[in-house]
Amino acid sequence: MRSDSYRKTVTAGVLKAVNSVYLVKILAGEYYNIFRKRHLYRNVRISESEEAEIQDMWAKHYGRRISTRWHRLYQSYSGRFNVKYFPEMLFTTKLERKLNNREIGRMISDKSFLAMYYRDIEGVRLPDTYLINNSGVFYTSDRKIISKEKAHAALENIGAAVFKPTLDSSSGDSVALYDLRHGADRRTGRTLAEVLDSYGGDFIVQEKIIPSGSLKALYDGSVNTLRVITYLVGDRVFHAPITLSMGRGGSHVDNIQAGGISVAVSDDGELGSEGLTFFGEAHRFHPDTGTLFANHTLPNIGKLIRVACEMHEKTPHMRMVSWDFTLDENDDIVLLEFNIFGQSVWFPQMVSGRAVFGEHTEQMIRMMRQG
Repeated sequence: MRSDSYRKTVTAGVLKAVNSVYLVKILAGEYYNIFRKRHLYRNVRISESEEAEIQDMWAKHYGRRISTRWHRLYQSYSGRFNVKYFPEMLFTTKLERKLNNREIGRMISDKSFLAMYYRDIEGVRLPDTYLINNSGVFYTSDRKIISKEKAHAALENIGAAVFKPTLDSSSGDSVALYDLRHGADRRTGRTLAEVLDSYGGDFIVQEKIIPSGSLKALYDGSVNTLRVITYLVGDRVFHAPITLSMGRGGSHVDNIQAGGISVAVSDDGELGSEGLTFFGEAHRFHPDTGTLFANHTLPNIGKLIRVACEMHEKTPHMRMVSWDFTLDENDDIVLLEFNIFGQSVWFPQMVSGRAVFGEHTEQMIRMMRQG
């Protein structure tokens, strides 16, 4: 009994130490990010009354004053003051840990499991899967274990296919499009063996989605992605402001941190009047296609919101999830991936000028004081 108790104590101590190191790393990263963007918010002024409004809310619900750097940063993009903006640093270091169980999250966050979780949700589909690799073991789409030789044979003439890691692939890292013919990528000349070896284990190979006409009209060089954040308050699921990200300049990557453009999307599917880049550049129309953002409408956004909220109900222990969707050539909703750790709240706020948690901001602030 004593040895069991000792092992439990040691294990708990090791986990606490690991989490402490992780938090220090995240904290340092957030300070670095806000420092390198200081040129964006340096000249943004918040009035005395606005400052007082922010500090009064946080003092009442959090028990202390906060830095308004993040409020000013979000305002520098949209031009809109909002007392309920949620600072990214407090979300990443405090709130996300309260919302999502990290230990359970490690088990369910593998993106190759999505079909098992959400296949019964009406109104959404997942990309067709050609191959799965979990911990170095190859699987077919219906979870039959196959040899490495059969895995190669299944892909050598698959044509256009998307390779992506199933663990820790935030911000589109290592997601790549290949066109495989006769065992090699026609664009780069890399062999299939080289591509597979570069991913090691824990990756998935899926179809290249042909996008909806409404998305292609904006930019047809990337799979343009709709980010929908859902969160649980009490016994109901709510959603944050929706954003659309798209590539530019010939890039097939839509991520705003990789040079893409993002624009707000209303619950009715109407785009905001301006698309924004990571560095604060504002565009009224897409620089590649000339398509005006204002009055451009995407189909099925109401259905998209319903789908996201229903999927959240099937995601236990997670009180906040960031979903990435697109619309295919038939305007059908396609789930690309979800994120439950390393989520971001700066992104929807800077694009829309709205608070990520809206009317629930105070409840989220109070949650950080619990336990």
